[in-house]
Amino acid sequence: MKLSDTEAAYAAGIVDGEGSIYFSRNRTTRWPSPVVSVASTDRELLEWLRSRVGGSIIQKRTYQPHHTPSYDWKLTDRRALEFLKLVRPFLVIRRKIVRCDLLLAEYLACTPRNGRYTSETIGRKRDLIERFSSLP
Repeated sequence: MKLSDTEAAYAAGIVDGEGSIYFSRNRTTRWPSPVVSVASTDRELLEWLRSRVGGSIIQKRTYQPHHTPSYDWKLTDRRALEFLKLVRPFLVIRRKIVRCDLLLAEYLACTPRNGRYTSETIGRKRDLIERFSSLP
């Protein structure tokens, strides 16, 4: 994953304005994984993100005929961390900086690549999830 400084700054602005940094559990894993997502009615914007860093785009359900279609771009797990590393120097919104810094500092240390957790890594993972969940 490569972004120029200009692209990373632009992507950080998108995350600051319309994005979310959170944990989510999928059906196949025991532990939740980091996710970076951006919701928008501008599919072209999300296509730009996907073309630069990957991820997926889904169309959200429209509940009323007069509502504009909206979309959600998501990047998960280690690719989300790699993306956060690139955009971190350009983030401005304090709560997103705090979430980003916590994930970058601690997630990989308590997440074995082979999926074999020790009692120590389980404790560290639970602690990280609890602290992350308590952030504003």
